[in-house]
Amino acid sequence: MKPRTLLLSACAAALAVVAGCASTGQAVLPDLSTRTLVQVRDGGPTRPVSGEQPTVALVLGGGGLRGFAHVGALLALEEAGIRPHIVVGTSAGSVVGAAYASGLNAAQIRQAAMEVKVSSLLDFTWRSGGIIQGNHLASWVGDVTGSVPIEQFPTRFAAVATDLQSGQAVLIEKGSAGRAIQASSAVPGVNVPVPYAAGHLIDGGITSLVPVRFARAMGADVVIAIDIYCRSPRVAGMSIPSVIGQVMQTQSCLVAAPEMAEADLLIAPVTDVPGMSAKAEKERVIEAGYQATREALRRWRASGAADA
Repeated sequence: MKPRTLLLSACAAALAVVAGCASTGQAVLPDLSTRTLVQVRDGGPTRPVSGEQPTVALVLGGGGLRGFAHVGALLALEEAGIRPHIVVGTSAGSVVGAAYASGLNAAQIRQAAMEVKVSSLLDFTWRSGGIIQGNHLASWVGDVTGSVPIEQFPTRFAAVATDLQSGQAVLIEKGSAGRAIQASSAVPGVNVPVPYAAGHLIDGGITSLVPVRFARAMGADVVIAIDIYCRSPRVAGMSIPSVIGQVMQTQSCLVAAPEMAEADLLIAPVTDVPGMSAKAEKERVIEAGYQATREALRRWRASGAADA
């Protein structure tokens, strides 16, 4: 299946790696607690993150199947000897970030990404609120992370979602990684919103596409952020999916720009959306993330900003 053939297939292809939600008919599970940005700032770090060295946060943004670029970025960061103390992810970034913070290295994540059949993560439903339920993705994330609760990850991790009723960005840093990624990735109109005690959660990219501010609030001194969406090519054409895609990208990136500008280093690979089962295309997106990160690190160090 290729994107942009029909509205359904276009949405599914663009969102498959981050698809996730729970049906509105399901009982609310007591496994998701959230904090707003103000609450995180007021509450301070929930656990120590570093000693004398600056606390480094890696922030991974949303962008659907472009999320394979995050894997390449991790490969380049590891190669450069950079290991973050904090990892924060939105949508696709939350998928890769959870795997990394759970203890997997970049090579292991790359293998998992190449082996997964993306279409197997799509569990369609005709209940109200969306067309993808998201339990398959949650289960897969649980398998990848060893079903360890987020708060027990060796590296501090959080996923960003949006509270549907209040419209506020919220941080999830405790509980089931699979459920957190469901919430962070619940794209409105495609995924059924995820129920929790305070209401429903949807895609974090609506309010915090590249969650730099949450990383700062969690105690980061240095923020390395990766935007896989805003500098990538827009969907061409005048079909309904194409027009919707272009408008969504414009709106999301206008909202995200001020926050992304607050990162110490912003890495922005230019990638196309790969086909769901096209391994060669996935490899190209991974390579784009790798090369963009290597070049950005080179410039950052040459400028002296990395030592500031």
